[in-house]
Amino acid sequence: MRPLGAGGWLATHALSVVQDARRHELVLRRWARPGWEREDPTFPPATEAAVLDRLAASAPDIPAPRVVALDTDGARAGVPAILATRLPGRPPSLPATRRPDVLRQLATWLVRIHGVDAGLEDIAHPFRSYSRLDEIAPPPGSGRPDLWARALAVAGSRPAARVSTFLHRDFHPGNTLWRAGRLTGIVDWTAASWGPPAADLAHLRGNLAIDHGPAVADLVERLYREAGGSTEHQRWWDIRTVLDYVPDLVAHPASGDALARLERYLEGVLQEV
Repeated sequence: MRPLGAGGWLATHALSVVQDARRHELVLRRWARPGWEREDPTFPPATEAAVLDRLAASAPDIPAPRVVALDTDGARAGVPAILATRLPGRPPSLPATRRPDVLRQLATWLVRIHGVDAGLEDIAHPFRSYSRLDEIAPPPGSGRPDLWARALAVAGSRPAARVSTFLHRDFHPGNTLWRAGRLTGIVDWTAASWGPPAADLAHLRGNLAIDHGPAVADLVERLYREAGGSTEHQRWWDIRTVLDYVPDLVAHPASGDALARLERYLEGVLQEV
């Protein structure tokens, strides 16, 4: 047994279980953060398990974990938990996530996720933003309050969405696994939702902008469009998603370079509105 990742929202451990001389490689995800049911009640383990079961039955080509056992109330694990198969591969290195071949695979798999129906609208929760606009102020270290004020003004008028699909909701390189240059797994489906696909792409773009700058974020959008993805109201969702990052930037201030990259990205998006 060993911990996976830095933790925070969930306690996640890799398990190697030997049963009848056979080794099983598993992942145990536990909703162990005190108060999660009050702070984020819309993403319980039962919903994630139902999403994974539906993907396994209806979209088995998507490399998602398979549920082995579910403890909805913590009767067996002490807290609510999911036991699932462990997928092969490792998260990509930071330099790898700017390579065009890696970005193309990310974009292609995101389009594939958005193309899954299989009744998931009845399982996944409706999309919602992580933060309220009236709670957002410029992040610590920013010297551009005007930029954030413009973003808040644009985000205050939400466009009507015509396209809704199944969403991973937290799709970024850190939630993918790779082996020999090929994507082998997509993990952390806790926040799976139903809503505008541009919001999912915006989350990926924002993460890439923080790590690498606007050019890499723009490249993944082009590759996503080439793969057949919908970018309806993309710039609005880009802006709204950046604003959703602010609470995390307050709790965990970004380096000066990362914040500068994010602000350059936000400035470019606002110029296209």
